Amino acid sequence: MVYLQTIPTLPKKWVYGEKVPFTESTYVEFKRVAIFPGLFIHTAVTNSGLPKYKETLIGFLNSGGGFLFMGILDDGTILGVEGLTESALDKLNLWVDSCFNSLVYKDGNPIDPSLISLTIHTFPVEESTSHIVAIEATNKGLPMDIMTRSGTIIYRLNASNYKVCVEPVYRKSDVKGMITSIQSQMQLIIDEKHRVIRELKEKHTEEVQIIRARVTPQDNIIYMYAIGIICIIDIVYIVYTSLGKPAYWMMDVNNVCK
Repeated sequence: MVYLQTIPTLPKKWVYGEKVPFTESTYVEFKRVAIFPGLFIHTAVTNSGLPKYKETLIGFLNSGGGFLFMGILDDGTILGVEGLTESALDKLNLWVDSCFNSLVYKDGNPIDPSLISLTIHTFPVEESTSHIVAIEATNKGLPMDIMTRSGTIIYRLNASNYKVCVEPVYRKSDVKGMITSIQSQMQLIIDEKHRVIRELKEKHTEEVQIIRARVTPQDNIIYMYAIGIICIIDIVYIVYTSLGKPAYWMMDVNNVCK
């Protein structure tokens, strides 16, 4: 494996305060992580350092393999991590297993577990109660052949992660989930429109009832007389027009208005 050429040997003893015989590189990453359970105290994993660790591990897989060490400073000084409980290790194992769920090959095929692996190692730190935690990434397949389902290829170069974006790959369950989400959102919009229309109808009905309540019987009589007068005027106008005497009609109307 390529990273073995970069790390000739791992220390047989990890002594507090001493430095490891290698530096960060394409195949090695150091993380401080003073309190190990602190990786999992956040309600959202995105608030911890785990997403960055995941990118590094994917970068290792695309670059021939590598080690992510927890409990080592950037300059290689060994400090170890505290609180390495069995429960915390179980959570780390579950998180490592979950990393595979978001990975596929560039052609969209699922990851072959016989070719890639992520293995957790722990080493006690002498003269301390802390431990070194290392996640070893191994890839027996092709380099630069693994990507996230969102369409991102991550690779390592000189102790840094780099990203290349390609077309995303969606599982059937992902597509079904997106369709369900869109349907739910559309239903919410439709329900809201129906609610607004219903409220407008209720308001209009109330306004009509208020207007009807204000109309008195005398108002109805006046209204009917007005309609009758308008009808009579229309009839007279039609008669005069048919007799060819529009001018006399207009004169009569003016006289009436005076």
